[in-house]
Amino acid sequence: MVNYNDIARIAKVSPTTVSHVINETRFVMPETKKRVLDVMKKLKYQPNLLARSLATGKTHTIGLVISDIRNPFYPELVQGVEELAVKNGYNVFLCNTDYDIGKGLKSIGALIKRKIDGIIVASSQVDSSVIKQLFDTNVIFVLVDWCKRNIKADSLYFDYKVGIAEAISHLISFGHRNIYFISGPKELKTAEIRIRNFMDVIESNKSNDLNYKILEGDHKIDGGFRVAQKILKGKICPTAIVCSNDLTAIGAMKALQTGGVKVPEDISIIGLDNIALTEIVSPALTTIELERYRIGKTAMELLLNRIKNKELPKQTCTFKTKLIIRESTSERKNNN
Repeated sequence: MVNYNDIARIAKVSPTTVSHVINETRFVMPETKKRVLDVMKKLKYQPNLLARSLATGKTHTIGLVISDIRNPFYPELVQGVEELAVKNGYNVFLCNTDYDIGKGLKSIGALIKRKIDGIIVASSQVDSSVIKQLFDTNVIFVLVDWCKRNIKADSLYFDYKVGIAEAISHLISFGHRNIYFISGPKELKTAEIRIRNFMDVIESNKSNDLNYKILEGDHKIDGGFRVAQKILKGKICPTAIVCSNDLTAIGAMKALQTGGVKVPEDISIIGLDNIALTEIVSPALTTIELERYRIGKTAMELLLNRIKNKELPKQTCTFKTKLIIRESTSERKNNN
């Protein structure tokens, strides 16, 4: 079995230098490091990860906490995180909360116990008590889509208001004045933000005499379907519906079509996220885009920066949203 002494003898360095190259515990001159790595490759040497972790105090594993592994929003975000993580020698431990706050708490607690090197929290199921726990344990973490900008942690924020404003302006230009909004679960901070942004945009368009209603969904296809069924039972239907995510919009559109309502001829629909399914459904869904791969990659960049230097000032990044116009919106055709 190949050991440090074998590598050191062939590379003409000390076993200690080999250890520093493998464990990254001290600077080694580039030419010396290359020589050691070349010998390791030639001898097909694979470092003992457990021994390496004990030597460096690092597991070279990061945790990624998401809300729903079944939601097509997340694969591109996960891809952005994982590609950069692997490139930098890290493995990714994925935790799915399934929109369950209790499960989210347990997932983060389990990651802390595993002594991972850092955590990216991209889940709605995080409250102030979890943030306090993260700070108290001194674990390195990055928050994705966390609404409290005054928190002293590395964070990514989504500016939903830009995309929602574009969506409302788009509907107004088509003659729509009766616009409903299907939100996510109202106990979620991210759902609260989207509701507030929708209301702000509506208030800024007072001169257009808009009528609106906010209905609560669950960010899932079934939830969108159920809410749209309730809308159809009302005395007055909207001419347009904006949804808090694409899965809700797809479910709502299915319910409308099942109920004999034409989209977009009778009711226009707009989603949020721009998942791949939006181009496949019929009609193709007009939606507000979030750049999920870039979000994941940026979150991993922030985490790596913090792992390398804990003394860095707080890092924040804001991602703007934009409207992607497809076939599910058109001019108002009825008199509602």
